[in-house]
Amino acid sequence: MHYAFRYAFLSLLISTPLHAKTIDWIVTDFAPYYIFNDQYAGTGRDEGVIALLEQQLPSYTFNRTIFPSSRTIQELSNPNHTYCMLSLYQSPHRKQHISFSEQTSTVGLSPSIAIHQELVQHLKLETSTPVSLKTLLNQYQLALGISMSRSYGNAIDAVINNSADASIIIRPGRDTLASLTYMLKKKRIDILLGYPSEHYYLAKSMGFEDQLMQLPLTEAPDLSYGYIGCTNTEQGIAQVEVLNAALKEIKQQPAYHEVLLRWLPDNLKPLLEQRLQANKNAPTE
Repeated sequence: MHYAFRYAFLSLLISTPLHAKTIDWIVTDFAPYYIFNDQYAGTGRDEGVIALLEQQLPSYTFNRTIFPSSRTIQELSNPNHTYCMLSLYQSPHRKQHISFSEQTSTVGLSPSIAIHQELVQHLKLETSTPVSLKTLLNQYQLALGISMSRSYGNAIDAVINNSADASIIIRPGRDTLASLTYMLKKKRIDILLGYPSEHYYLAKSMGFEDQLMQLPLTEAPDLSYGYIGCTNTEQGIAQVEVLNAALKEIKQQPAYHEVLLRWLPDNLKPLLEQRLQANKNAPTE
């Protein structure tokens, strides 16, 4: 018993610092934020930010666990295991179970419309300024594709919900945006609603990104902010503080800036740069 006790004590002594210096990340197969399986594997935006944090915190071991996107918030909210995740939106409900960073972890452009260049020219749309989704649906009567059960913000959701006479194709399922992008390629829909980096990645994967344009929307805010969230445990709260300090540092690095721009089409990179410059003092809440 004496030796067993000494062995257990020494094991605890050795393992405790290691445990305290480990951060378990939730990742999910959702391109272009995480890319696991194709020729672009490892180049996901959020993967890039986690890699920069890992470099900034050499005394910490980063573990990555893959969960389906439908389970990420559930696992993150479970106090039986402490996880952290990148690019989360804050909400009062989530704050009951998740501890959030004050610093933003990712900043991107808000939802946009993907559309064929020839249709833009045919309709003589102005591409240097945001367009109105309401106008595209009601005045131009364009067929819109959207993913089921996905919110795009109050103003955009309101346009969709109040356009009863518009042609709106809603797709359910796991790879809805990919199937809608294919429909856009085949011109079975006129416009597709999503985030710019998602549009660009999928069109590039299907080999027709040069045929598309992305138009920002008047109904969308300039930028979309994501935060790091960790399980609301004592360990998770401590990890958020460490990661928050690391975010402050990496956000000054050119590499971080490059990661944010990585999966944007060339015509939208200046827009994000311009808006990032105008929003250097980004909100922390």
